[in-house]
Amino acid sequence: MLGPVNARPFFHAASLGWVLFTLGGSALAQATPPSPFRSPDPPPAPLEKAVEVDPSIPPPFIPGEAKVDPNEKPLDRARRQVVALLRAGKPIGVGTVLAGDGRILTALSPLGHGNDVDARFADGSTTRVRLIQSDRAWDLALVAPAARRSDVGLRASRGSASTKDAKLTAFSPGPKDLATVAVRVKETAKLVGGDNAQLDGALVLASKHKASELGSPVIDERGDVVAVLSQACAPPADKGCTLAPYAAPVAAIKDFLRSVTAASPQPAPPFGIRGVAHDAGAVKGVRVLAVTPRSRAAAAGLRPGADTIVAVGGAPVTTPEALAHALRARSGQSVELLVFGAGRYREVRMSLRGPERPGFRRMDPWKRQPGFRQRPRANDPGY
Repeated sequence: MLGPVNARPFFHAASLGWVLFTLGGSALAQATPPSPFRSPDPPPAPLEKAVEVDPSIPPPFIPGEAKVDPNEKPLDRARRQVVALLRAGKPIGVGTVLAGDGRILTALSPLGHGNDVDARFADGSTTRVRLIQSDRAWDLALVAPAARRSDVGLRASRGSASTKDAKLTAFSPGPKDLATVAVRVKETAKLVGGDNAQLDGALVLASKHKASELGSPVIDERGDVVAVLSQACAPPADKGCTLAPYAAPVAAIKDFLRSVTAASPQPAPPFGIRGVAHDAGAVKGVRVLAVTPRSRAAAAGLRPGADTIVAVGGAPVTTPEALAHALRARSGQSVELLVFGAGRYREVRMSLRGPERPGFRRMDPWKRQPGFRQRPRANDPGY
């Protein structure tokens, strides 16, 4: 009769074999040279501000950060931070770039619903703007440009414009640049604003201004904003609105800006790309910072943090707006992207056919549970 088998020798042999196999594999891995077809991993991308690619916005010229010259006159410095608001290329109003913010303060009445409005900056470049928030009572509005331009802007004055002898200036949009307009405060009175709101402390001006000058900042001798040219009615409102030459005071402006809510979460970027202008060394293009899952960019294999889009269909792109414009122009087609990543250039084909549907996939409830069987009907022979 066979006795019990001693398993200890087999255990030692198996352990010794596993140790020899591990050591041999490690030595073989160290002796194997790296593949020439595998590029080294790129260094981590620095944290940069993402700019959403919006295909409805034409590519503007994005200049560098504006610099403050201490020897510059306050009026000239203020002029550089005032924009003309255009619709179909025609001036409809004026706006003020807010210091440390980049958004634009203006009057609500010239904007209407805020559709198809562009901002023309002091350097002559234009960009599309969208309405963020408004105050119907004081006729104020805040709009945001498609891309952040500069942290330099105009600040609110700590004083007031109620003094009749104060030397104040506003701006009037011309075909190419801004002209200056003298402003004089006649009195401080009660006017009637939007929705029959009572405007206490409204600035009544000595003369009327053009409709295209609405939204212009009224600046003092230091170049600070003390009011905004707006629209309001002279009382009584029950006899119809008689427009008064009026400006919203700085106190109303500050209350309005304090009421502006934080930016709401934005939807997934069109084409699935969040990018930023990249200009480092010989490579100039749009660095891909994020790719929306199940988007066209994800299907094309674009790698966030590693890839920079250099050209679309052979045409160079250097800003997110230029990239959006190039992709929008080829909507419904497939386009070749020249991409630089991991130390080399490559071509990526990206399909722009049909609507993009990022997010959750639609599932068939019957396929979601393969083991589920439909209950047989009463007239089924097997019932």
